[in-house]
Amino acid sequence: MTHSSTQNTPTQGHETNPTVRAPTGVVPRSVRLLGFWSGVGLAITYSLFDLGVIAGPSMLGILRQPWDPIIPIGASLLIAPSFLLLMISVHYAAPQPARIWSHAAISFATVYASLVSLVYVTWLFVVEPHVLNGTESQVELLVFKPGSFMQMVDGIGYTFMGVAAWFAAPCFTGPGLARWARLLSIVSGPAALLVFLAYFFYSFTLGLPAALLFPAYGLVLAFYFRTLTVGAWLDAAPKE
Repeated sequence: MTHSSTQNTPTQGHETNPTVRAPTGVVPRSVRLLGFWSGVGLAITYSLFDLGVIAGPSMLGILRQPWDPIIPIGASLLIAPSFLLLMISVHYAAPQPARIWSHAAISFATVYASLVSLVYVTWLFVVEPHVLNGTESQVELLVFKPGSFMQMVDGIGYTFMGVAAWFAAPCFTGPGLARWARLLSIVSGPAALLVFLAYFFYSFTLGLPAALLFPAYGLVLAFYFRTLTVGAWLDAAPKE
C-alpha cells in the first residue's frame, strides 16, 4: 500500500506532464465566469475604441465634440479593468508550473491599468472641460498631443499591456482555443514593440496590429473560458 501511494502522488504526476493539469484540482466556476465576461468586456471595449478612432476627426471625421474624445477615451478607460481581470482569471486557471508567468502577466497588466487610467481620467475630467470652455491653455502640460508627457505615459502603458499578454502564453496548453490563445499571446510581444514605436512616431499604422489583435484576444479567451471543462483540469487521482 505504501509503494502504491508513492507512485501516484499528485507531485509525481505533475513531474511526468507538468503542463496538463492544475494542481489545485478544479478551476472554480467563479474563475471561468470572470474569465468569460472579462474577455467579452475586452473585446467590446477595444472594438469600441477602434471604431471611435476611425470615426474621429483624424480619419472619417464623423465624431464631433464632445463625443470625440468621450467615446474612444471612455472605452479605453474600460479596457484597462477588463484586461486586468482577464489576466487574473488566466492566472487562476493556469497549471501550477505556469503560474510564475501568469503572475508576471498580472504585474505588467497592473502597471498598464494604473498608467492608462491616470491618463484617461485626466483627459476626460480635467482637460476636456477646459477644451470645451476654451481655457485649454490652463492645463497645457496635461494635454494629450504628439510628443507630450501624457502621450508617452499612455504609450508605455499599452506597451506593458502587450508584454502582459505575451507572458501569459505558457498558461495555454493543448489544441483548439488554447492553441489560438497561446498564438495570440506570443504575437502580442512583437505587437507591444510596435505600439511603443507607434506612440513615438505618432503612427496609427504601427499600432494597427495591436488594434486588431486585442479584440480577437478577448473573444478567443472568452470562448476558451466558456468551453473550459472541469474534467480537463482535474489532478490525476491517487489510486486506491
